[in-house]
Amino acid sequence: MSFNHPFPTTRPPISIAESDKKITHIDLPELQWWPIVPSLGHHSMQATYEADSLELSAVTEMSAASLARIHDLDCVEIAVREKAIREDWDVPGSPSLFYASLDEGETRWLGVVQQMDGRKVLQTFKDKWFEANWGRGAKRKICDDVRYQPQPDGTYRTTRGQGIGAGTYDVTIGAQTFHCLRVWDTLGSPPSEHQELAEAFIEEGGRVVFYRQYRGRQMGPGDTDWAIKYPENLKIVIDGCVYVHCNCTGRAHDLITNTAIGCELPGLRS
Repeated sequence: MSFNHPFPTTRPPISIAESDKKITHIDLPELQWWPIVPSLGHHSMQATYEADSLELSAVTEMSAASLARIHDLDCVEIAVREKAIREDWDVPGSPSLFYASLDEGETRWLGVVQQMDGRKVLQTFKDKWFEANWGRGAKRKICDDVRYQPQPDGTYRTTRGQGIGAGTYDVTIGAQTFHCLRVWDTLGSPPSEHQELAEAFIEEGGRVVFYRQYRGRQMGPGDTDWAIKYPENLKIVIDGCVYVHCNCTGRAHDLITNTAIGCELPGLRS
């Protein structure tokens, strides 16, 4: 597979600084957490960089080029192409197609085609575990109602707030600076060291520019303690639960989008 992409081979410098100019609400029309708007004609790319070496590992391209129906629901078919850059890049079960919809209130995952045991398999929202793996409806309106309250020691505790916003930041990626709402998504669960945490920085126009994943330190089988395995990795502590910067590959990656490097692709809104 070959396709052109705008990303440098080394991750651009990234700085993240808290801002006093607060964002309390934002409209996110993208799928959570894949940076593509499920609307016909949209096209986007994201790059995966090694967090330690800053090397480019893979580039993923997404194009919403066709209308479709899943279980009598109208949607768009999103083609997903991934180009491995590093020889050791291998993520089993990478998706090749998404089926999703968008309305004024939410985005919705309806189906995903993945490689399983050497063949392509379609899973839909009617299948067991689909919602746990991909979600279903996700509200477009994201708010920061101070659910995550910072503590003097740098940790956080949750309040009665229900929003997933977690502060406002100015994010500089290379030569581009974005005023962003930070989001911490615990996938609908209370803070737990046995769950994942998604961290996204969304610019005011509603595009994710920077994204990374964290694992609860006790997540997964066996006796692996991710905080011990990766003592130098970034960590977030919420209600005493430690999340460690690493994802399903067992390594830490940073994801930046074409928006983050100032490259608008055909089909993207201005």
